[in-house]
Amino acid sequence: SPKLPLYESRRFSAGGVFNYTSLLLSKEDNMLYVGARETLLALNLSDISRLRRDLTWSTPEKKRDECSFKGKDLKTDCFNYIKILLRVNATHLYVCGTYAFSPICAYIVSVCVCIVTEDGRSRCPFNPEYKSTAIIADGELYAGTVSNFQGNEPIIYKSLGQGSALKTENSLNWLQDPAFVGSAYIQESLPVGNPVGDDDKIYFFFSEAGKEFDFFDNTIVSRIARVCKGDKGGERVLQKKWTTFLKAQLLCSLPDDGFPFNIIQDMFVLTPSKEDWKNTVFYGVFTSQWYKGASGSSAVCSFTMDQVERAFTGRYREVNRETQQWYTYNHPVPEPRPGACVTNAVRSAGISSSLHMPDKVLNFVKDHFLMDSVIRSQPLLLKRSVRYTQIAVHRVRAARRDYDVLFIGTDEGRLHKAINVNGKMHIIEELVLFPESQPVQHIELDTDKGLLYVSSFSGLVEVAVANCSNYQSCGECVLSRDPYCAWTGRQCADVRQAPAGSHWQQDVDGADTSASCNKTTINPRMARPSSSRASSCHVVIIPANSFKVLPCKVRSNLAERLWKYSKSAGQFVYPSPAGLVVVPRVDKEEAYECWSVEDGFQQLLANYCVRAEPRQESTTLIGHSRTPLVPREEAIILPGETRSGGAAAEEKVETEQTFFLKLRRCGARENVQQCVRPTGVSLSTLTNPPTRAERSLPGSSPRGVSLPSGLTSALKPEDSGPRGRNQAKPGGDRYSDG
Repeated sequence: SPKLPLYESRRFSAGGVFNYTSLLLSKEDNMLYVGARETLLALNLSDISRLRRDLTWSTPEKKRDECSFKGKDLKTDCFNYIKILLRVNATHLYVCGTYAFSPICAYIVSVCVCIVTEDGRSRCPFNPEYKSTAIIADGELYAGTVSNFQGNEPIIYKSLGQGSALKTENSLNWLQDPAFVGSAYIQESLPVGNPVGDDDKIYFFFSEAGKEFDFFDNTIVSRIARVCKGDKGGERVLQKKWTTFLKAQLLCSLPDDGFPFNIIQDMFVLTPSKEDWKNTVFYGVFTSQWYKGASGSSAVCSFTMDQVERAFTGRYREVNRETQQWYTYNHPVPEPRPGACVTNAVRSAGISSSLHMPDKVLNFVKDHFLMDSVIRSQPLLLKRSVRYTQIAVHRVRAARRDYDVLFIGTDEGRLHKAINVNGKMHIIEELVLFPESQPVQHIELDTDKGLLYVSSFSGLVEVAVANCSNYQSCGECVLSRDPYCAWTGRQCADVRQAPAGSHWQQDVDGADTSASCNKTTINPRMARPSSSRASSCHVVIIPANSFKVLPCKVRSNLAERLWKYSKSAGQFVYPSPAGLVVVPRVDKEEAYECWSVEDGFQQLLANYCVRAEPRQESTTLIGHSRTPLVPREEAIILPGETRSGGAAAEEKVETEQTFFLKLRRCGARENVQQCVRPTGVSLSTLTNPPTRAERSLPGSSPRGVSLPSGLTSALKPEDSGPRGRNQAKPGGDRYSDG
């Protein structure tokens, strides 16, 4: 990946503290709680770089010795990794840690930081490497984890509440080595007084072995499972077990050949409001256990609540216990519907809870927990050679309509900000969050303040969802397609701060600078720097009969670079990946302007005035030769080297080394292009900028090309890379390799 500057923002890290795994946004006391290895931190939301309190929750030496004796690594495994960090009520937190393979949980009073501990088995994993999830709903804890030291007894477990604890039935293989990535509490009983009278539900998201597939390879599938909050277990059958556990397959695959991204990495559940739960959208990040033309790819898929409801109210699958073959169950099912929550219709039949369910219903659900329907989706976003790890989604009201903005973390510690525009995914920006490459472990979104809190192995970073001040002209502001940003007439600002009746300009769907900037700019299709900068150019003086590379960094990945100069100067220039190579004449000063062009919008990036001064006579010793040296700041790219820490050369021109050898043999009065023109390359190739297809070489950095929804950028030469600027510092250049 191209090397980008580090994003400048508030951040927190503490010496000797690692694995910032769990985050809890607590608006009640304006705190951000962070669960790390052996430590619980409380950071001030007003400034996360300030530590309010910290609690060391270390593992006793005796426990560590026991852990080591059982064959675990004393240097990595035998610590207390905090895996669960939840708020029980206004005064208490509930925290669980691995505690050197002896999981333990604790109630923590946030005011005095007092601890009351209890056994953490079936709530927290033993192994810190195991994925788990937990959520609290109405004072009850719902956890998806493993319940034993070996890690081969997966469980979905309910505890803490007034009712009896419930769990999945291991002997029936309801779960097959799952890796839990998330859970959600959706209040489907709302609005109050609705005629259905349904129960609230807890959803779990995980990947597991797909035993219904008879392949030579162990096939992994992604799942969504659900249980009813009012489930109390059975009276005689499924005692203290779930009577409403059902699961279905989530399939994120390519539309052309069906290539599956079958391993879910994270899920974000976007619910407009508690009452509007029917319009819930599930955004998931997926990878594949197989490779196809790339070293690894990631996809983002979305699923609607309507799709989920249809799957869970559809047909069941059944397994033949002798052959272990799965097939669709096409026979009548008992009533009330197995696995369904208790509704008003069920209550009218005299069944008020799961304890009153007929035995035939519970016996049926024991063996028919897998739904036949597959919940399908095509990738909204597809990236090659990128491994996405976490996702958060913010629905923002722009000037004309709402947009879902995706914030996606990678395994290299980067953050992609993307939106879906007219069925095409557009990456607005890419940020480098941590000094060293490391996976993003958690993203917590504060919708009220418009901030993201992103954690990793070494620390925590605060990221603003909107960085509008980095767009320096109306054209840049509109072309960014950032739904947070609009042009006020003077600057690019956060559209959510627009006064009532204002006429701020924004065009996320069309990015039409001519229409959007026409009212505020004399020439909406062109942007120049301020008059003081435009009135003078950067003077460059070099020795006669030598060359100079004029650098020009394009601010957008979707822009082309355009050089403007006089006709007479055109005989002494040569385009190269590093910039424009010029050979000035002694008797004349020439002006060169570098412009970026995107969708017809032009912006001046650099302005040079170049002239040569006569060389002083010098003596060349016999047996020695003089070779003009290229200064370091010119950043000439030699064969095998790359720009921007890995971006390949953009133009398909001959190598710099060959070119400069030819250039040295050219006289100052010769036509440079004719002199150094490579064999078989036309003059137009040297004078005209390459097309976008020519600029996208295999192995180059993402070009920011918008792709149709579901198409595979990961398997083609071009990617839907970030258009937006790299906002590592105010006014910093956008991520670009040219």
